Amino acid sequence: MTILWDWNGTLVADVPHVVRMNNQTLARFGYRPTSEAEYRAKFRHPVQDYYRDLGVTDEDFPRIAKAWNQAYVDGFDCVPLNQGATEAVRRFREAGYKQVIISASQVDQLRKQVMHFPELRGMFDEVLGLDNQLAVSKVHLAVEYLKRTGDRAEDCVFLGDTTHDAETAKTIGCRCFLIEGGHQETQVLRTAPNATVLSTLMEAVHLLERENGSRG
Repeated sequence: MTILWDWNGTLVADVPHVVRMNNQTLARFGYRPTSEAEYRAKFRHPVQDYYRDLGVTDEDFPRIAKAWNQAYVDGFDCVPLNQGATEAVRRFREAGYKQVIISASQVDQLRKQVMHFPELRGMFDEVLGLDNQLAVSKVHLAVEYLKRTGDRAEDCVFLGDTTHDAETAKTIGCRCFLIEGGHQETQVLRTAPNATVLSTLMEAVHLLERENGSRG
């Protein structure tokens, strides 16, 4: 089995940091601040659509994206792992599963962020991200990964926290578990028809362990 992991909001609990950086950057460009509740209700991919909802012009978006990305990276030291993330990754590794991070983050920054956590080192077979800061989509990363490795979609499970993760899973034909408490509120997650919404990462671990035990 292969576990396809989202990063932001799934393995790391970065929503408070994201909202702080949003408000810092929006204020710099003359836009209104947003609350965490509003952020989690409106956030979606491509990220530019979310910013349009806040009134950000297409002209300002690239500049805001660049400034936000720099602020996010500079302050990343304050971001913790999500509850259960270390144990989930360890148990999947001990079970012999492949583990791959597929993120809409810029790939060089993403890999540095993963290395920031000693408990995650050596746990992932690959860490895949984008070559830019615009967070448009990661669907193509998942498609290319399966083509390159020959992994079967039916042997993969995508763990994420947004409807874009469900969209990615649907495109490649694998199952998807969406974990509450990340970048989208539960009501939004439940609009994804092909995903199972779970309260915690450990629920996903226990579910897959039960399945694996029943097959063995």
